[in-house]
Amino acid sequence: MSLGPGDGRVEPSRTDRTEASIRRRRMYGLIAVGVIVVLGLALTQVGGDDGAAAAPSSPPAGSVSAPAGSSPDLLAFSVTGAPKALLAVVGTSASGTPGALVLPSGMTIVVPGQGETVTEDVQALPGKSMQVGVSNAVGTWTDHYASMDLAQLGRAIDHAAGISANLPDAYPIGGTVLGPGPTHMTGDQVVTFLHAKTDDTDLRWAAVLDGLLQAAPDLTQADFTETDDASASAATLKAASGSETQVPPTQVVGGTALVAKQPDFDELVGRVFGTPVPVRTLVQNGSGAPGIGEAVGRDLIPAGFRIVLSENASTFDHATTTITSTGDDHLDDANRARQALGVGDVRVTQVPSGLADVAIVVGSDFKG
Repeated sequence: MSLGPGDGRVEPSRTDRTEASIRRRRMYGLIAVGVIVVLGLALTQVGGDDGAAAAPSSPPAGSVSAPAGSSPDLLAFSVTGAPKALLAVVGTSASGTPGALVLPSGMTIVVPGQGETVTEDVQALPGKSMQVGVSNAVGTWTDHYASMDLAQLGRAIDHAAGISANLPDAYPIGGTVLGPGPTHMTGDQVVTFLHAKTDDTDLRWAAVLDGLLQAAPDLTQADFTETDDASASAATLKAASGSETQVPPTQVVGGTALVAKQPDFDELVGRVFGTPVPVRTLVQNGSGAPGIGEAVGRDLIPAGFRIVLSENASTFDHATTTITSTGDDHLDDANRARQALGVGDVRVTQVPSGLADVAIVVGSDFKG
């Protein structure tokens, strides 16, 4: 179990996080409106020094390149029933190296179609939406999702005759003291250990997850509350045996909101799963159709994108999806986004947004 930079943080309350989220969303909304207005002005100045030109709607054959590297085999894994979030991504990199990464409790992430959401609320989403949110958080697609509750986790651990967890401290559990260091734990001890409302939930969860993966229990459909594929999820968990669970770095912004510390967060994901840094993407729903944000996320995230802002456009009368590249350096990314969505006109602007490398206004031509 490894702890990245950012430990020792002071966690904001849920009320403070909510207020901070509202302030940030208002700020981002104003930024986004300004960006779209500036882009519109820039796109009308074709041939000017600061203008932009429309790129072909359909990129020439061979001009769209896939993101560097191959795809890992990953699972969005959730254990519910604890006071704080127990979320993780586990699996193997494209080279077959096992890996596991905790999504810190209380961390704010953008869930396509949902907006800014803390990890506790991501767990409460239906499995498919949870999968999209977790995938967007780490910037790479998780092939499957699986959830179990604490009671199911305890039973699975008992069926494996317990786990050996490398505990970071000494903990009084049920009249005995467990840890520090490698410690045998029963299912009941794990449930009590994880159900405590403490500031070190992420470290506790990482230690238990390490032990669970090492034990590699035989899991079936009955062990999961929800999953898209029980056999595949169980196989991915087994394949991750031997990994060292990482706790990624976070930071507090605005005095209250806990967010991923960049670029350290993405660099850690890249080391663990062998994935490239995702392309920052702004997505606006310009058609008004429900569920567009999540549908776009399902198409874009596997293609190497992360949605950094997901919201409605100022109007819902956009017939054609517009994909705007910030500068020529991201034209290949914009073309790749069009290929992933299957629709849209690709354009280039030389006006930087400071927020995203690619901006997409989804029109009614996108059917999801």
